Amino acid sequence: LISPRMASGMQEKQYAPSLLSFFIYNPKFGPREGEEEKKILFYHPIEIEKNEKIRNVGLCEAIVQFTRTFCPTKPAKSLHTQKNRQFFHEPEENYWMVMVVRNPMVEKPNKDGKPPTVEYQEEEIIDSVYGSVLKQCYSMYKLFNGTFSRAFEAGGVELLTQKLEKFFYRYLQTLHLQSCDLLDVFGGISFFPLDKMTYLKIQSFVNRVEESLSLVKYTAFLYNDQLIWSGLEQDDMQILYKYLTTSLFPRHTEPELAGRDSPLRPEVAGNLLHYGRFLTGPANLKDPEAKFRFPKIFVNTEDSYEELHLIVYKVRENVNVLKHFLKRLCATQDMMGMDDFTTLKLSTVQVLLTASV
Repeated sequence: LISPRMASGMQEKQYAPSLLSFFIYNPKFGPREGEEEKKILFYHPIEIEKNEKIRNVGLCEAIVQFTRTFCPTKPAKSLHTQKNRQFFHEPEENYWMVMVVRNPMVEKPNKDGKPPTVEYQEEEIIDSVYGSVLKQCYSMYKLFNGTFSRAFEAGGVELLTQKLEKFFYRYLQTLHLQSCDLLDVFGGISFFPLDKMTYLKIQSFVNRVEESLSLVKYTAFLYNDQLIWSGLEQDDMQILYKYLTTSLFPRHTEPELAGRDSPLRPEVAGNLLHYGRFLTGPANLKDPEAKFRFPKIFVNTEDSYEELHLIVYKVRENVNVLKHFLKRLCATQDMMGMDDFTTLKLSTVQVLLTASV
């Protein structure tokens, strides 16, 4: 038999924090009455009624303006309520991103058929953690699309909203707010420890790659998801590292670990039996009709605003990864030359790293 107390405890339901809404607006796009909807550049979930969207955006705008009266240089970063927490971020002038998170809660049953009692656990939400998650949303968008203002200059509000919808519709589905912690605040990079001589040999290898392949602008080298060398600025490398280790690498590891008869196996690129293969780029170098898939990335956006293409080359046995950031789109001959060169040189590098472990 189970005591009523135990039975009651078993019926308690716990709910983790979840994303209620996420939107981006610019108050300059709808300054007059009746034009409020023009301010909204992106809103999730999309099925929310128009007037509610306008009301929520207007409330956030009022909160930001109100807090500016106390400190013009430091507007509101978050708003605490019993049921949810709102986070505000202005990544570019007049462009505001807002993320609304439902506080975790516990639903406790009541006797006599009364509705359950809901207790919200407001203290479980840490501002610095979820504020950093919101900033990462912008950094990830900027890595693959450039800044909001550049898109607006290139094609107006229409192009900007298209880019926002295309990116955030998919990206928001990857947010796991229930597992966010202090690691999200620092956005750290895991480095692979090496002795001095091995590190210098890796650096020499990277230099030879960049000298021999003129289309390569920057290079980064990873071993087992840990960074050894990077030519990128730290801010750019941090967000790229997060993309590689949480999205790109896991997506390609699963098919490789699958058995030969697994339905996942056909997804592995055609040149997998080769010493290494491209995770981004051509699936089969021997097929002249094969389409190339090069993610476009934007780096140094605060300075020179460079637009590059990302090529990731992986060595099978020990998950050594060489990433090239290309000045221009490649031809098949370029890719075959890169494949031959890196395959030849990485065989020596692999021995060095294996001995170093």
